[in-house]
Amino acid sequence: MIAVERLTEVADALEAALCKEFGAEVITKEDSALHRTIADAFDVADMAHAKAAELASFISLDLPALGLPSGASYLSNFGTTIGKDVALPLSWRTTDPVRRLIVEPHEVVHVDQHRRGVDAGWWPRKVSHSVLYLCSVATDDAAEYLGKVEGDAYAVSADVERWLTGKRRAIGSVVDSLRRQYALRPAGAAAAAAVLTSHYATQDDGGVSNVTVGRFTIGWLDAHAADLRGNVVLP
Repeated sequence: MIAVERLTEVADALEAALCKEFGAEVITKEDSALHRTIADAFDVADMAHAKAAELASFISLDLPALGLPSGASYLSNFGTTIGKDVALPLSWRTTDPVRRLIVEPHEVVHVDQHRRGVDAGWWPRKVSHSVLYLCSVATDDAAEYLGKVEGDAYAVSADVERWLTGKRRAIGSVVDSLRRQYALRPAGAAAAAAVLTSHYATQDDGGVSNVTVGRFTIGWLDAHAADLRGNVVLP
């Protein structure tokens, strides 16, 4: 079993390499005023939904769950990227180096996507990456964009997880998570599944997904942390 000190050393060094190569900046989520504001908004939305559900119960209507996390859960359980900033929960930085190794390359994919600009049908390239995330519940073009960019990012997670542990997350599990987290339209779910199927086929042939951040990450791990390959157990 790999010692946690070694895993932390590798996670710290990989983070530094990713930030240098792709212009990302990793911040602590709980320390960010922006992310604390977002967390408060999730709590307000949850309370509003609960009140609406209570009222609806009097007339025999069932409201579906919003699928939103609580504010506390948003801050402590999710990595989030906005622009060049990758916000990670404090506990990940102090006690969970394996999650950092798998999630940080995924989040840096979004930094690189933001830098490159969007490619989503009639939407102009100058529209921000974040705007299309917000619009993905309303238009198929935006949903397909979200499905593709998340498919690329989750393929990188799969590359790293497989390199570390010999296993990877199933495509169906990833797509189901995207549906829940983003209320993803069917067009977006289909796009995510198609992208992941293509990347997983490349992995099954012994290659690395054709995503710049993923290729960089696996190359870096091969060069600097070969002792970890296939020897890490997920917590």
